[in-house]
Amino acid sequence: MGLGPLRDGYRKILSQIYAPKYYHERVLAFLCEYQPPKIRVHLELQYILALWWSIYKLGIRGAERVQYWRPFFWTLFWCPRLFALALTLAIMGFHFRQVIELHVS
Repeated sequence: MGLGPLRDGYRKILSQIYAPKYYHERVLAFLCEYQPPKIRVHLELQYILALWWSIYKLGIRGAERVQYWRPFFWTLFWCPRLFALALTLAIMGFHFRQVIELHVS
């Protein structure tokens, strides 16, 4: 038995898991339930650059721009303590999709 069906199944699962719509829905569900520890985060230039990069690359040019803005504004207005985590997860989802396109598809 060859690996063709196994590879095809793996590709299908990965494409669905990291599809922008489903990924961002899971992120939002996680953020609704997550109780972060109370720690201070120091604002650094790299965080500001990551914010602008994500807005441009994911929120303006990205195929997932509609899904990107929902957790962005939800955390900004309802749970600002989770804003950095929401952006981190959005960027991670983008990178997961890039890896899948490069190495699995």
